[in-house]
Amino acid sequence: MALVKILALNIFAGASLRKLEAGKTYDVDDSLADKLITSGKAEKSTEKKGEKLVTTTTLETSTSTDVSAIQAKLDAALAQVSELTDAATAKEAEHAAALEAEKNRADTAEAALAEATKGK
Repeated sequence: MALVKILALNIFAGASLRKLEAGKTYDVDDSLADKLITSGKAEKSTEKKGEKLVTTTTLETSTSTDVSAIQAKLDAALAQVSELTDAATAKEAEHAAALEAEKNRADTAEAALAEATKGK
């Protein structure tokens, strides 16, 4: 945390983006203090105390994930989806063939029944 004295008139910062008053001293994160000082909107303060400015953490500092590990998991999941889709297509073809065989058997049985009952 660093104490900075605001020099510019229109600065909004913090979790609620509140307006910072020119000439007032604020206690802010070091990264925000560096940005304000390098842009000339604030200067490092020599005062002992300043109003604390609540800031939020950025995604970069709060989460450190390895993109390559996530991509590897995604690739593995996509490969598994592809395998399951192929297996489902094969099963569907197998079931269609079995259904066609049963229809042919039923048609043959109905024809035989019709032939057998024709003379009666």
